[in-house]
Amino acid sequence: MVTFLLVPAEGEHDLKADVWSLQGRHTIVGSWSKGKDDVIQINFKMSFSSASVQWSSLYFSGRFDPERDGLTGIWGLSAELKSPKGKMEFRRIPPSYLALYPSIRELRDNKPRALWRFAIAAVRNDIQRDRWAWSFFSQRRDDRETIVPFLVRSRWFGPPLSAEEKRMLHTITRRLTPADACFYYSKVDHIRAYTWVHE
Repeated sequence: MVTFLLVPAEGEHDLKADVWSLQGRHTIVGSWSKGKDDVIQINFKMSFSSASVQWSSLYFSGRFDPERDGLTGIWGLSAELKSPKGKMEFRRIPPSYLALYPSIRELRDNKPRALWRFAIAAVRNDIQRDRWAWSFFSQRRDDRETIVPFLVRSRWFGPPLSAEEKRMLHTITRRLTPADACFYYSKVDHIRAYTWVHE
């Protein structure tokens, strides 16, 4: 999950944004236009950079759907997007809810059931957080204690992750808010910066 706010850039149809995610802080540059039936089309490039690692840029092409209040489209590793890597969706809902939101596949398979599960999970999450429930904070602690070493091992050094550990990493990553993800990334970056590596 990433968080960003698109704002106008230099040109009349240009846009930009600062982004926060598990890969740290990065930038978006792009443009918008009106297509058929006044549908807003948006294309942008997301550039990742960090002091310790350089990620490939991601490219997005999609449209804004006012009914769903979301930006839906495809993403890939080249600007042409001739062979997209998959679908991507951006929603204007708080990150704590988006972390619980069903995937595009779950919505396609059984939308009413997926949205009902989402509503129940969102209410339970709010109740746990607002009542300062121990289960809410213990899960966040457990996620932090699991994800930080897993990210270090998967990106830089240590034994490779097993299939079960990769599954756990994916599950935890899906439920992180961008604020938590950015914090965990800073911890991982700190570990990497202060660890001697023999090459």
